[in-house]
Amino acid sequence: MKTLAEMIKHWESGKHSPGDRYRPLYAKVTGRSEDELFGDGPGSDPLAMLLTEPVAGDGAVGLPTVERAEGMLRRLYRLEAEFGGDELVAVVAEQVAAASRGFATAALDLRAERRLYLALAGLTQVAGWLAIDAARPGVATRHLTATVYAAHEVDDLGLAAHAMGYMSLHHLYQGKPHKALALADTASMLARAEGSPRTRAILHERAARAHAALDETDACRRRLDRAETEYVADAGDSEPSWTGYVTEVEIAAQRGACLLGLGLHDEAVDALQHTIALLETAAPDHLRDLAHYKTRLATAHLRQGEPEQAAYVAEQAHGLAQQIGSARVNARFRELVVELEPFDVPQVRELVERVKAR
Repeated sequence: MKTLAEMIKHWESGKHSPGDRYRPLYAKVTGRSEDELFGDGPGSDPLAMLLTEPVAGDGAVGLPTVERAEGMLRRLYRLEAEFGGDELVAVVAEQVAAASRGFATAALDLRAERRLYLALAGLTQVAGWLAIDAARPGVATRHLTATVYAAHEVDDLGLAAHAMGYMSLHHLYQGKPHKALALADTASMLARAEGSPRTRAILHERAARAHAALDETDACRRRLDRAETEYVADAGDSEPSWTGYVTEVEIAAQRGACLLGLGLHDEAVDALQHTIALLETAAPDHLRDLAHYKTRLATAHLRQGEPEQAAYVAEQAHGLAQQIGSARVNARFRELVVELEPFDVPQVRELVERVKAR
């Protein structure tokens, strides 16, 4: 049974969302209102909170500014899977700039400086990932490079390795699987000493994706198996907040993506159906991920020779994608539509015509 202090700590790191019965207790312990803490009141929509202009650094920068950056990062960890990168990337970039000004506007003691570096590393890492999702490669490279620098400034090799894993994925999406594999392998070696279990797991997944793109089936399967071995479901306090997304869902999703990339369509369908079932149970509000995984599943069905089933699942994916802004997911869906077009099947024709009409 977790204590209230442990529950609050997990909530602050984005790993837990308190139910209605616990919210008054959180407010009492922290000395804040429920609206301030959970953003349920009028005018406190999470996206609106993110859209608030960052405070310009025109004076002494102390713990309040550090805490502001940390608070922004906690909100982002909870929000980034609900909104696409198109909506958030520019906003997060502003917050990165605001946090960066903290180093220039006043002297910080060593403890506050370390906290600000860690918050800045986290913010730039999220900004880099959102830029990948928004198909803004130059922005992604700039932010992720800053993450690696900030992580090294505070000697956090696990964080540096994790950011390099995002760089690997970035190169994969740019059609550079050899670079993606080199980065993933380097990051995995870096994480051996200081990386958490989930950090090591996701880096094996990054390498597996690169092997799949290179059509290296055996190597891909080995890395997928190593990822599952490294993954720890109940990590407790040993995991950093930035690995919160590395769950059973993520492990299953990456396996499905690899199998699809390798052309193992029957296995891919099974893995992706399992992934979607897990996600719909654990986090049904993660619309971007649902849209992406259903697009992959529709693609697998189509390549199995089942265009009707592909169109059925693609229709679901399209409905979800319309609710979020993700250039990455939209690009995958457009590729699926192109694959569907040659099939003279009523369900396919209706879907293609409806998509093209929008």
